Amino acid sequence: MHIRGSTSALFAFFFTALLLSAWPPCWAAAQDPPKPEAAPAPGAGATGPSAAALARSVDLPILVYHHVRPGSSSTLFVSPEEFDAELAYLKQNNYHTVSFTDLADYLENGKKLPERPVIISLDDGWENQFEYGFPILQKYHDTATFYVVTNYLDHENFMTTEQLKTMVAAGMSIGCHTRSHPPLPGVSSERAWDEIAGAKAILEQAGFKIDTFAYPYGSYDERIVDMVENAGFRSARTVDAGTRATVEELGTLPGMTFGTFQHSYGGAVQLTSGEWPR
Repeated sequence: MHIRGSTSALFAFFFTALLLSAWPPCWAAAQDPPKPEAAPAPGAGATGPSAAALARSVDLPILVYHHVRPGSSSTLFVSPEEFDAELAYLKQNNYHTVSFTDLADYLENGKKLPERPVIISLDDGWENQFEYGFPILQKYHDTATFYVVTNYLDHENFMTTEQLKTMVAAGMSIGCHTRSHPPLPGVSSERAWDEIAGAKAILEQAGFKIDTFAYPYGSYDERIVDMVENAGFRSARTVDAGTRATVEELGTLPGMTFGTFQHSYGGAVQLTSGEWPR
């Protein structure tokens, strides 16, 4: 019995070895299946951001202004003296102003940004922005984006097309803020498209390069965000809280007043004028 058992075991061993040596492709397929060809990275020869872009983000405050004029101060109004003091604070604390195009170039393509970048934006196209704000921006060698409502352009109390061109020649950027400043989620898709794409076309026909948009009242929904993207804008600004910008959020970038920026980033910081911003 002992001899027969050993012989049977030995026979089984050699029989198994024979099977394995006879069909090596089957064994190889079972243990180490061939690897499929690697799929191209997102964005490589196709639409959509690359994996590197998806991982890229930046902490960048986006400041929002409306009126720059002498008189009382509020969320929508800042005096020239206050605007000067706020830009002086940015300069003394080594902030560097950039445009929304610069931000998109960084997030999408990896183009470098300066250290401590900040964006200054002014809404609606008020004439006082040109009269009071623009010279102060030049004083500190800053750039800013002026979001224009096209139906207001060349009308009383608002900037003219020639004034916009003067600012662009000095390094400023122009953005789109719709045709008539409605809360976009509350209008029909047909009107919303005219407000978004129609305003962009008007500004481009006037000779401006337009790739950034600001939502009136900061109001938007998924439908409106999709329209803005389909109209060809690379970025769009809200008035949502926050400062972190990513490539996936280029269509809903946050925005804040200088007071919010000061509270979030500097705490109780004193400006060079010795006065506290109100």
